[in-house]
Amino acid sequence: MFASLLWAMIDRYPGQKFFPTGQMLKVPLLNLFLTFVGAAILITILARFLPRTSIYRRFILSTTNPPGPSLTAAPRAFASALQLTPGMTGRALTILRPSGKAEFGSRVVDVVTEGEFISPESTVAVVSNDGMRVVVKGVGH
Repeated sequence: MFASLLWAMIDRYPGQKFFPTGQMLKVPLLNLFLTFVGAAILITILARFLPRTSIYRRFILSTTNPPGPSLTAAPRAFASALQLTPGMTGRALTILRPSGKAEFGSRVVDVVTEGEFISPESTVAVVSNDGMRVVVKGVGH
C-alpha cells in the first residue's frame, strides 16, 4: 500500500524510464515521511488529550460492567408474587398493540398479545406464561 502511494506521487512523463531515479523519488519519499511523522504526532496528541474533552465523552459509554460471572448461565426462574395461570382474567390498562400493561388482581404486569390489538379497559385472559413473558388474548374477541 505504501509502495502504491509512493508510486502515485512520482511525476513520470512520456519518454522517461519505467523505473524512477533517485531524483524522482526524493520529493515523494520526503513528503511520505513527513506525513507519517505528522500523523504519528497528531495521533499521540489526540490519544493523550481527546478522552478528557466533553465532545469525546458524548460518544463513549462511560459506565462499566462489574466483573464477575456471566448472566447467561443463570437459571431462568423469576420470583413472582402473583402466579399467572392460563385462563386467568384481568383488565388491559393500556392499548395492547401487541404489547402493553394489564392488571391482574392488584398487580400490573407487562403483557403481549398474539398479534391482535386490544383497547384499554378490555378484559384479557392469560394464554401462556413463560418466565417474565405473559401472553394474553382479548376475552369476547
